[in-house]
Amino acid sequence: MTGLSRALQNRELMEDSGPLRLLRTEHAPYTLGLLAEHLGGERRVRTAAELYDLLDADLEELRLHGVDLPRTAQQYCATWVAQGFLTRRAARTERTEEFSLTEHAHAALRILDQVHAPRDAVTRSRLALLTDRLRALAQETDPDTARRIAALEAERQRIDQLIDSIRERGAEPLPQAQAVEAAEELYSLALDVPSDFTRVRGELERLHRKLRLDLVEHDGPQGEILDQLFLGVDAIEDSDAGRSFAAFHALLIDPVQEARFHEAVDALASRPFAATLGPERVLFLQSYLTRLQRDSHQVRQAMIDLSRSLREFVRSRQFEEFRALADRLRRPQRLGLAIAPHVRPHTRLGMELTLSTFTPRSVGQFRLLSPGESTAADPLDLAPTATLDLEALRATIRESEIDLAELEAAVDAVLAEQPSATIGEVLAAHPATQGLASVVGLVVLAQRHGEPVPEEGATELVTWQTRHVTRAARLPTLRFTHPLRENVHD
Repeated sequence: MTGLSRALQNRELMEDSGPLRLLRTEHAPYTLGLLAEHLGGERRVRTAAELYDLLDADLEELRLHGVDLPRTAQQYCATWVAQGFLTRRAARTERTEEFSLTEHAHAALRILDQVHAPRDAVTRSRLALLTDRLRALAQETDPDTARRIAALEAERQRIDQLIDSIRERGAEPLPQAQAVEAAEELYSLALDVPSDFTRVRGELERLHRKLRLDLVEHDGPQGEILDQLFLGVDAIEDSDAGRSFAAFHALLIDPVQEARFHEAVDALASRPFAATLGPERVLFLQSYLTRLQRDSHQVRQAMIDLSRSLREFVRSRQFEEFRALADRLRRPQRLGLAIAPHVRPHTRLGMELTLSTFTPRSVGQFRLLSPGESTAADPLDLAPTATLDLEALRATIRESEIDLAELEAAVDAVLAEQPSATIGEVLAAHPATQGLASVVGLVVLAQRHGEPVPEEGATELVTWQTRHVTRAARLPTLRFTHPLRENVHD
């Protein structure tokens, strides 16, 4: 590669690379600092209200230190979504939105972390890790049976010699400096994995949009994707990203692997070199698997939702409506291309078209509002005080509440003439003065003080008047046997 081609490639990278583009935005140091604090640690997803409150407090402190950030947290979040720092989605459990960092924002934070804490030298643990992985990959991809067996026998011989050496001389732990170096290398490697979930989720969402677009823009009767979906094939889970994540998720929830991981981390936490490594890093490794399982579950749930949305898009025939809309949009474009050689763009058509969008205007056309111009000139007069009408007040209360006292008196009046009474018999003797409210009140009183009729499934038809219209309803038969005023008194 020549110097010119490398220079042009770097220029293209600087213009198109998402992380580098974010680092060049205005207020990038403050933006990445605030978002890393609230979305780059333990909590990687926050609701809109929660994030707004946290950012408003941080913005106020930055303004006190002389930083010019005049807008609100909600306005900045909308800008950061447009710039590519944040992803905004509808929350699954609440009727609100939630924010998370994009894959480009995670990559930009990793660049800043590497600049903040650069590696001083080539570590032995990194070279050993690379060598071991290369040897393992070479052995696992070797198709020669004899070489595979010879390598395994050599490994068994090495392990036997190591066991004999430990039995003779005792176990010699790794020097503390090398142990800390290896642990830091593993810690650095572990930091990269959570951000991969964001990248995988972004790939799945891009695949989902591409599949929907392919369904809409396909010109044939039925495309390959449509045929597969009708046959029950999950296009998202069967994609490269879906299969890769499914394998990782299956390994992550394996109880055997989980037990081995926790056992190893607890053992490392009890070693003397753990104090040099630091309690924060040890705690991070101890809770690492739980954090991965939580993030993996979120990505898994997102993948299921995307697959379900795509299948519903096909089953409900929504893609046909979108396809018809796309065809209507392409039709005038084709006509425009056909007449372009014969008609100029500024030719008047002799017709008026009312636009559905807003009309842009210059800022100079706006005029400041003067509150003094809209202030009422008439003086405020005291309104005359009206006399309180107790009867009108009682009528208002009666309209808004069920008159239980009236209903109790009606029940007692009927029971004074007969040993028991149903709701229908009470209404026949004392019609409902409050309409349906009186019926509801009698049902409440019957359930509270009455008893059901022994016959199973017994019902009765009750009627009442509402604005000169007779209403009827069938109720379970409930019977009053004792006066209600006595029950209340007791």
